[in-house]
Amino acid sequence: MNQSNRIIDNIKASFVALFIFFIYSCQTSTNTLSLPSLFSDNMVLQRNAKVQLWGKSFAGAEVTIAVPWGEFKSVANFDGSWNIVMPTANYDRPFSMEVCDDTSCINIQNVVLGEVWLASGQSNMSMPLKGWLPTDPIENSSAEIAQSDQYPFRFFKVKQTVSNVPKKTVQGSWKISNPINAAEFSATAYFFAKYLYDELKIPIGIINSSWGGTPVQSWADQSALQNVPAYTETLKSIETTEDKKKKYEEWLQQLDSFPETTEKTTIEEWSKLAFDDLHFSSEDWDDTQWLDLSIPGNYADVFSGFTASDFDGIVWIRKSFTIDKLGKDYKFKLGLVDDMDFTFINGEFIGATVGEDSFKEKQYEIPSGLLRKGLNTISIRLIDTMVDARIYSPIILSSSEGELSLEGNWKAMPTAELYKNNFYVLSPAYINFNPRPDYFKSSAWTPTALFNGMINPLIPYTVQGAIWYQGEANVGFEDEYKIVFRNMIEGWRSKWNNDFPFYFVQIAPYNYGDGLSPALRDAQRQVTSLANTAMVVTLDIGNPDNIHPAKKNEVGKRLSNLAIDQTYGVKNTQLASKPISVVGKKNIVSILFDCKDGGSLQLKNPSSDQIEISEDNINFFQANAVVDDCYLHLYSSKVKRPKYVRHAWTDTGSGAILNSEGIPVSTFLVEVEN
Repeated sequence: MNQSNRIIDNIKASFVALFIFFIYSCQTSTNTLSLPSLFSDNMVLQRNAKVQLWGKSFAGAEVTIAVPWGEFKSVANFDGSWNIVMPTANYDRPFSMEVCDDTSCINIQNVVLGEVWLASGQSNMSMPLKGWLPTDPIENSSAEIAQSDQYPFRFFKVKQTVSNVPKKTVQGSWKISNPINAAEFSATAYFFAKYLYDELKIPIGIINSSWGGTPVQSWADQSALQNVPAYTETLKSIETTEDKKKKYEEWLQQLDSFPETTEKTTIEEWSKLAFDDLHFSSEDWDDTQWLDLSIPGNYADVFSGFTASDFDGIVWIRKSFTIDKLGKDYKFKLGLVDDMDFTFINGEFIGATVGEDSFKEKQYEIPSGLLRKGLNTISIRLIDTMVDARIYSPIILSSSEGELSLEGNWKAMPTAELYKNNFYVLSPAYINFNPRPDYFKSSAWTPTALFNGMINPLIPYTVQGAIWYQGEANVGFEDEYKIVFRNMIEGWRSKWNNDFPFYFVQIAPYNYGDGLSPALRDAQRQVTSLANTAMVVTLDIGNPDNIHPAKKNEVGKRLSNLAIDQTYGVKNTQLASKPISVVGKKNIVSILFDCKDGGSLQLKNPSSDQIEISEDNINFFQANAVVDDCYLHLYSSKVKRPKYVRHAWTDTGSGAILNSEGIPVSTFLVEVEN
């Protein structure tokens, strides 16, 4: 070999070595050892279990986990991911855990073994121990917060996240129970942990993944919804949403935008939100080119050619009406508005409602002399910040002369669209010449969005079980709820590969105003037929005037009693809660309840109107009731052959049938077996 060839070979060898070094350097610098936020200081691992730990390193790296009872190893896959199954025992002291690969280590401090539970649902689960003052307090919260450092709890709160695809990571950290941290803990989960600890004397870890106002379908995975017709089109839209997102965002980028980063809570704050659109309230504004819209209904239908999926923003609606004979004491009656309204008559502001009161029927007094005989105009500035953009009945003008319905055809025009905390200013010209792309905006109310963003990343972190408080957002859709809720539970268990216990809270009495909530409560009762589930009844601890009842202490205690009895087998606390058989003989119905070990029934009032029987499931009559141990015998002279029985079948029914501890049995509607 001549010298020139040797030089060339040396150059090649140096290049190859440099290339290998470069590749290795890139791997080690971009694929360093990392762990999900679940595995961090102060965490709780499930005791007496085979727990799973996972993370990222670089391809082929050997990963070792060292704990006081041993070392456990694995090798990272080609993409750098690794998973280690580690047995835990009854190690009863805080310890450190060291996780190492070939180049680096992560040390996790103050780890404990204990009982880990997942807490999820909507606002009654996310509601903090300090409450939402002044309107939504938690009973005895100050004293509980003050003594919260007496309990070895650790809470991990999952950051609220929406996603159209299953995510692998969440943001959050483990917090130790003390008066500073505990104030922000879920009140329901806190009291569950408290009573569980009182019985077990074991550290309790709670993973809180909840979001107020959200429906069950948001927490279900895709497989749970695939065979439910109501979600067929939505699931198809989600599949194509990423392709449409780019076009939608390009459409928005041509518009002026203003950041909306503050939480507005008052009429005054929202009134200042103006995008050169207040002139639309003028009585002589020409709205002939506006879109025709049927009101009451969905006011997001303001784009020609299609229904905008989950439009958030500002829409003006206008209507002209004629008064033939003037009356006195005029009032404008308006139903629920999602989310808020600012109402003008003949160009003059007469009233507005924001916040919780928007979701109630309201009435505005109209100043004397503002209305006139003949033609008048009403204009409403509607603002929606999330999910449904809808206005409900009634829409009525009342006076001494009677009532005038304003329902029917209105004119409508959007003036701003809200997207990712920015308001984008719309104009009729831009909308007409630049049609809005049909983009499905994902939100916390989008089916599967919260499972993808807030549940899937927790899998397969080992949990003992789950507690759940949700259902208010699905009132009115009980048939669908019964299917989806059941599918959701089974879906979670399947993803975890663990048929863990699932204990949930029946929604409490509240004056929804439509009488639909008993059917939702009954749908929840029916889901308890699923193995390893049980339900807490709250008929006696609700608040008909507040959807967030204050007695979370009792809710948590009842949840813990289910776990103490059915999961840990410590003692029997599961007394009568629901009917298990209903038999009729002539005009008498006999119902057997699920009493255990000496439990029995009581009646709050033997002649209560909350116990009813019927022949046709339409006309119900108050029943005479007699208790016999765990049986309830019913009859009425008005019903010759009863075929249906129902209990606490109103929005605010507090229950008339009690177990031996004085707790009401569930709302129910059951058919009689003859």
